Amino acid sequence: MSNNSNDEWIRICSIDEIKEGEAYPFDLKGKELMLVKYNGNVYALDRICTHQYADLSMGFISEGEIVCPLHLARFRLSDGVVTNPPADLPLCTYNIKIDGGVVYINVKYDRC
Repeated sequence: MSNNSNDEWIRICSIDEIKEGEAYPFDLKGKELMLVKYNGNVYALDRICTHQYADLSMGFISEGEIVCPLHLARFRLSDGVVTNPPADLPLCTYNIKIDGGVVYINVKYDRC
């Protein structure tokens, strides 16, 4: 892990706790977030749909996207971009790193 004072890496879980094709919900620093493992990659995104308040971790993952359980808006896991309405604002995404089988997130530098 970096010792750069601008880095704030926070341990979230073991990589083994995240099941392939499922969301791993968690709260951190007032944010409702989730980790998603898809095709062996791990993504960190906001967990609440930007259209209406719905917990995306209760939705399903398909073709590299997460689908909102409420109105079926779709968001790309890799960058949070909306791929299907009714949502029109992207999800914020966050940097993660995996070190020694542990997943860390840096919420200081979100991409919204």
